[in-house]
Amino acid sequence: MKAAVCKEPGKPLEFEDINLRKLEDDEVLIKVHYCGICHSDIHIIDGHWADRVNYPVIPGHEVVGIVVDKGKRVRNIDIGDRVGVPWIYSSCGICDYCLEGEEQFCPEYKITGISVPGGYAEYMISKGDFTTKIPKGLRMEEAAPLFCAGLTVYSALKRVNLRPGEKVAVHSIGGLGHLAVQYAKGMGAEVFAISSTKEKESLVKELGADVFVWEGDDVVDILKSFGGMDVIITTSFISSSIEKLIKCLAPRGRLTFVGNAPEPIKIYPREILGKRLVITGSAVGNRKLLRETLEYAVKWNIRPKVEIYPFDKINECLDKVRRGKANMRIVLDISFSTL
Repeated sequence: MKAAVCKEPGKPLEFEDINLRKLEDDEVLIKVHYCGICHSDIHIIDGHWADRVNYPVIPGHEVVGIVVDKGKRVRNIDIGDRVGVPWIYSSCGICDYCLEGEEQFCPEYKITGISVPGGYAEYMISKGDFTTKIPKGLRMEEAAPLFCAGLTVYSALKRVNLRPGEKVAVHSIGGLGHLAVQYAKGMGAEVFAISSTKEKESLVKELGADVFVWEGDDVVDILKSFGGMDVIITTSFISSSIEKLIKCLAPRGRLTFVGNAPEPIKIYPREILGKRLVITGSAVGNRKLLRETLEYAVKWNIRPKVEIYPFDKINECLDKVRRGKANMRIVLDISFSTL
């Protein structure tokens, strides 16, 4: 099979012929149809996480396709199923975190596209227990980004216990933010979308946002005029734009981070104490939440905005994501690869 391989950090991916190994009894073989590009892939390819990656590696963790073979111990997946593979490739299954359904904290977990070959390939082997069926009513190219971006924002909102009727602000409208708007609306919240780009107002209104707030205006005063936010989810990578969000929370408000801002954020305890605020973060999620992410995408008609490119354009697409020029999410079409 052909695969796009990161042979060393900081270099373009190279297409290589890779021999597939024999399936283990608990594994499935997937004919990859689509694979989304996540910003985490940039960190892997550019060497930002070099201490976690054993190069050469095949990246890609928003993988969807059709099962074409399976091991004899796989019972939850059948040949011909439409499936996907997320960030968490496998875990030990016996530690306290795994037994509590929090396999993303397992000390022995493996990551798709880092610990094991990922989805930038014509075929991929995955663990049957960590392979998730795509529900009817969701096209594969739409499902791909939900295996990472969708799961990330849905699990974050679920973990701060967002309730119907609450006011939630989604800070920064991009690949994660535009999905957070849709999931928050589906969960019954009143949604405020905050963006530094005025042109995104029509998009967020189309996605279900009730109020658009431009960051060039006084965000704190505007959100306070609505009584403050019960929940704020920030997908931003800019620390300075995040600090002011604490002032926008109502009493007992919750601020959750899903963007990995590289600089420290200054927080004063007095801002938290008086209103009994909760500040937390969330990354990826477990298999149960992944199923919910996909099922609610069908139920609530949630769809990522995607740009689809052929597999052989992968390096151009990575550069587009690297420069912040992607229109929400980029998905690679690998289904009819002619490499």
